[in-house]
Amino acid sequence: MLSLRMAIRNLLRNRWRSGLAAGGIAVATAMLIWNLGFIDGFLDMMVRGATDVETGHLQIQDERYVEQPATMDYFEWNDEVRQTVEATPGVLAVTPRIRLFGLVGHEERSHIGRIIGIDPVTEPQVTVMDRGIVDGRWLDESMPETGPAEVVIGIGLSRTLRVGVGDELVVIAEAVDGSMGDGLLEIVGIVQTGNSRIDRQAALLHMEEAEFIAAMEGAVHEAVVAIEDPPDAPDTARAVQQRLNAAGYDHLRVRPWQEVEPALHQMLLYTNTANFVIFAIIFFIVALGVLNALRMSARERYREFGVMMAVGMSRAKMFSLIVIEGFLLGVVGAALGAGLGAAITGYHSVRGLDLSGFVDGDATYMGVSFADRIHFVISAETLLLPTLGLVMVSVVCALWPALSATRLVPRDAMSGRD
Repeated sequence: MLSLRMAIRNLLRNRWRSGLAAGGIAVATAMLIWNLGFIDGFLDMMVRGATDVETGHLQIQDERYVEQPATMDYFEWNDEVRQTVEATPGVLAVTPRIRLFGLVGHEERSHIGRIIGIDPVTEPQVTVMDRGIVDGRWLDESMPETGPAEVVIGIGLSRTLRVGVGDELVVIAEAVDGSMGDGLLEIVGIVQTGNSRIDRQAALLHMEEAEFIAAMEGAVHEAVVAIEDPPDAPDTARAVQQRLNAAGYDHLRVRPWQEVEPALHQMLLYTNTANFVIFAIIFFIVALGVLNALRMSARERYREFGVMMAVGMSRAKMFSLIVIEGFLLGVVGAALGAGLGAAITGYHSVRGLDLSGFVDGDATYMGVSFADRIHFVISAETLLLPTLGLVMVSVVCALWPALSATRLVPRDAMSGRD
């Protein structure tokens, strides 16, 4: 307790120097928290833009389709496969899809499109495409009994073809038997998801219509799965794979989103490395300031240290006194910075950071469009890593002046010769 009071008194002797050191720690802590919140928010938006819209957290496909996607590489979709997947712990929902590539257009214009057959009921349980409707409506649960089948198209595709809700389109795609399948569709909705692959190319139609076009009744190209914890997708994928293998469906391959979107996953790993480098640079700069403050403070008190050791203070207590000063300096600065960083990051997590002045129109990165506002992510890890890290830096910086003080000879220190 005495050492703590003495450490506080010593720091208050030169308020400007201690204040500047603590202020540097506070600014660095706030900057790191803000930086982590921004990067986590950006990456969260990228991952959600890919997985929540199209990719899903897991994908189940025939192993031939994984190696080289082709229309004829499909697998049978039945209740046993669905129930096996849904029974896996951590799985929330699963939906089947048929994927075709072909021409989408009318008598005046056409465009290469991604023709995706979906189940309008289970698709919204796995992805958020139905929430992106900007005009019209989502597909009905069942196909219309008469007239053309329904289709929802991406907003970019609608602009390219210059069509809207109520217009008719024709799709032409290769069937599994090598023939060319076609269908007449009526646009019932326009979707804008932020995923360029959907917005610019996709035509979403009922599974039954896609089966008819591709001549593959009762079969699908993939099943997309939503799980409880997206970061644990590799573990959940292994669990689903084991259950499918045990049920006799070992020709199916389950892949987590990290494998389906390797570029995105690599970007996440690269960002973690970049964060480490940024942390190291800022920690080094802060360390110089703290080390300078503590060393100058210790050198100014060499005579005092000599007197204290001469009257009986042990070298261990002298060492702990200076380390406590560094610890207090770090705690005060980091606490102030954590409060400031939490306040700013929390504000941006709710209101978002406006980037409209830095981008011209819709910004797209790796196929995912992001809005002009990025909402930060704030978590316990975001707050604790910079705070505890800079406190540790302050303690480490106190070791050198503390060791120097313990080596003093009391007689020389009191006489000013050390």
